[in-house]
Amino acid sequence: SGALGATASSIGKLALSPESPVPSTVHSYCHIILNKYHSSETGIEWICPSVSMGTRIVCFLCMIGVNLLMVSSFLDGMNESGSVVGTALSTAANFSFSALYGILF
Repeated sequence: SGALGATASSIGKLALSPESPVPSTVHSYCHIILNKYHSSETGIEWICPSVSMGTRIVCFLCMIGVNLLMVSSFLDGMNESGSVVGTALSTAANFSFSALYGILF
């Protein structure tokens, strides 16, 4: 559950940060594709911001889904090994995976 919590946090940062790399990259590619295929058309400037916002919404929904899996996993772990051991293992895994994600991203 700790790894899922750290993953959900990273996905949330992708969804909510204005300078997040995922929506920024999607926005850039959208402009490239639009300029390549529809360079002379007007009135389609709204497409790229909408695609970027859609990407952020998908990331946000993924964050909620991973958080739901994390809570389920955490409760199962607490039922199997007790609250102290379950909490300690979850915290240790969350700390470790947060550090790993901080290095990678």
